[in-house]
Amino acid sequence: MQSKTISKTLLAICLAASSVANSFACTVLAIKDTNGNVYQGRTNEFAGQQPDDITYWPAGTKMESLTPDGKQGKTFNTKYGILAVTLKKLVPSAKQDSIHEGVNDQGVTITANAMINEIPLQVSGSADKVLAATDFGVWALGNFQNVAQIKKAIENKEVEIWLPKIPSMANYMAPLHFAMYDKVGGNIVIEFAGGKLAVYDNPAYVMTNDPPLPWHLTNLNNYAYLTNIDKNTGQFNNLKVAASDSGGNMAGLPGIETSVGRFVKAAFYSNFVQKAKTPDQAVKTLSHVMNNFDRPIDVSADKPGTASKAEAFAANKLSSESTYFTAMNDLSRNHFYLRTINSINFAKFDVRKLGALKQTKVVTFSAVNALSNMDATELFFK
Repeated sequence: MQSKTISKTLLAICLAASSVANSFACTVLAIKDTNGNVYQGRTNEFAGQQPDDITYWPAGTKMESLTPDGKQGKTFNTKYGILAVTLKKLVPSAKQDSIHEGVNDQGVTITANAMINEIPLQVSGSADKVLAATDFGVWALGNFQNVAQIKKAIENKEVEIWLPKIPSMANYMAPLHFAMYDKVGGNIVIEFAGGKLAVYDNPAYVMTNDPPLPWHLTNLNNYAYLTNIDKNTGQFNNLKVAASDSGGNMAGLPGIETSVGRFVKAAFYSNFVQKAKTPDQAVKTLSHVMNNFDRPIDVSADKPGTASKAEAFAANKLSSESTYFTAMNDLSRNHFYLRTINSINFAKFDVRKLGALKQTKVVTFSAVNALSNMDATELFFK
């Protein structure tokens, strides 16, 4: 009886979380090779405003943020070069575009995933420490060499973060949280649930969307039985049976594409996939893993008026949560890979080579899609 009650409670929570963000999703995970090198991947699913540019900011770029009342906030010059998938004017008054997925030349990545925040963060310090959450990416990647440094800076209150409203997302307060990885294996998640800033070490190495990370980690206890080892034979009384093929071990793996289901599936793949022996093999392995989270248009669709609150703009039309882009990072070699919804191949960017650039450069998704070869680095030198 108790187990049934727990199951019903978990289901209710899952459905509640899914109803908030049912068309507002992303999945991020990481794997390692046999030498411990880290490879991070993410998919982006959203029916609303999407990033259409890839921006490179060289070391020394001036970045500016704003306070909640529109005055000058945190200002700094970046120490490290940044390559990122960016969104234009997510906040109309922003001084620079917002990072959706990015990496710096030190092998640190950041992923912004959707998560509804309904209680504002309070800022009370001096304006020169105030940072909009939509500028968190440029601050974190522009100033730090690993996630431990970022965690310490937040704990030391080097910045005070606030949640600006996003007009293109029904005026929600920055409906996001962040996952960060580094090349030495560090992984943290930064969340703003309940009006409080929280930084978590993330032993699962994956992140999706609502509910907050601690809930997802607890929920994994319900999947302790998952294994990559098949059981292909059995017996029913006197009848001996044998499976005709393999894959039965994944019978208990969630097939549902909600945040809760994807978190479990991402943790399964991240944990059990074969560790590659070389970086090139690891990148190929990661690409196959990420294909499991790729959704074409209209495979998952919401009827008018049933999409998430943050997609109120789509209330009068069918909206579809599809994979707009997939990104991967080889953190040791500092290679960034991007595949858009209009491409079947990944384009590669060598972040170290981009260090030769001395000014901000922007490349459109369209330019990447038009490439006939796989290396997109040269686009920044045209």
